[in-house]
Amino acid sequence: MGTGVGMPAALKLDAFGRRIFDAFGHHPYQVGSSLFGREWRDVDVRLMLPDDEFDALFPNHRTPPHADPKWALLCEALSDLARAQTGLPVDFQIQRTTEANEEFDGPRSALGLLITG
Repeated sequence: MGTGVGMPAALKLDAFGRRIFDAFGHHPYQVGSSLFGREWRDVDVRLMLPDDEFDALFPNHRTPPHADPKWALLCEALSDLARAQTGLPVDFQIQRTTEANEEFDGPRSALGLLITG
């Protein structure tokens, strides 16, 4: 779990991650600058879905991703939910695993591991 958000926000972020895991069956990841220190603009959280699951959920996905209204609505709604639950400025996005791995090679911290049951 990233330490850059502080406590108790880190626990709340992990609890949000557990809700995402329960809904999608995959852990979301905290990525970006909020993993390393206290100077960050927002907290990036990414749910990387296997390519086939992403394609089934977003069959009409296009680039840029904001042009896909279903993707944009889900990401906005889940960002807002995360903000309400954590008090953090969360930027939540759902990504296809192949593209996520090609575009980002930095560290990832799985969320939803601390809260069980």
